[in-house]
Amino acid sequence: MDGVIIQARTGSTRLPGKILLPFYGEKRIIDIQIEAIRAACPGMRIVLATTTRRQDNVLADVARQMEVDCYRGSEDDVLGRFIGAAEQFGINRLIRVCSDNPFLRADSFQALLEAHDCQPADYVAFGWPDGRPTIKSHIGLFAELTTLDALRRAASLTDEQLYHEHVTIYLYTHPEAFSVRLLPLPTGLESRQDLRFTLDTPDDFSLLGSLYAEWYEKTDRSLSALLQTVDARPEYLERMRENIKRNEK
Repeated sequence: MDGVIIQARTGSTRLPGKILLPFYGEKRIIDIQIEAIRAACPGMRIVLATTTRRQDNVLADVARQMEVDCYRGSEDDVLGRFIGAAEQFGINRLIRVCSDNPFLRADSFQALLEAHDCQPADYVAFGWPDGRPTIKSHIGLFAELTTLDALRRAASLTDEQLYHEHVTIYLYTHPEAFSVRLLPLPTGLESRQDLRFTLDTPDDFSLLGSLYAEWYEKTDRSLSALLQTVDARPEYLERMRENIKRNEK
C-alpha cells in the first residue's frame, strides 16, 4: 500500500508549536498540508507520525480532528518512528512530508510515484543540478519517496544518531548500498537557491504568512504564481536570503 507519512512534533527549539499556530486565518500549517494532500491524492492513507511525549498529545488530537491516522514513536529515532508507522498501517511505499512546509506541492507526489513505477529505486526525490536532493536545501516545496524495505535496511546498517534523527539521509548519502533517483526540478526552479519556503523561526512564520495570504488570495495558487509573487517583492527575497544565511542546512 502507498501512504503519506507526515513527520510532526511540537518541540521545535526555534519556534515551539509552529505547525499549530494560526497561519492563514484560523488555519494551521498542519491543516493546510493535510487538505492539500487530500486534494492531490484522494483516498491515499495519511499518517501523522509524532512522538510519545506528553506535549505531543495535541497532535494526536489533531489527527483525530482531521480524520487521519496517528502513530507515536521516539522523538530522537525518527527513522524508527517512520518504520513503526509504515508497519502499523501496512504502508510499503511512502511519501515523507516535513510538517513545517506550508507551501508543500502535494500535486508533485504523483510525479514521484510515477517515476518509481517506471524505474523502482530506494529513494526518489527532486534534485538540484549539483546532485543534492531538495531536502538538503531551504526550498520547502517537495516531499521524498522511499520504501519500508529501504528504511529497514538503513536502520540495520547504522546506529549513528545522525542517520536515525534524519530519516532518509543514509539512503542518499550511500548510493553504493541504495538506489537513488533524483528528478529534475520544475521549470523556473533550477537555479533558485535563493528561495526559502520552509519554516523554522518567528521571522519565517511572519514572512511566509504574509506571502501565503497574498499568493492564496490573488493568484491561481500555482508554482509559477508563487515564484512571480516572490520576485515582485524584493523585500521578501531579501528576508529569505537573510534567513538562509542564519539557518544553515
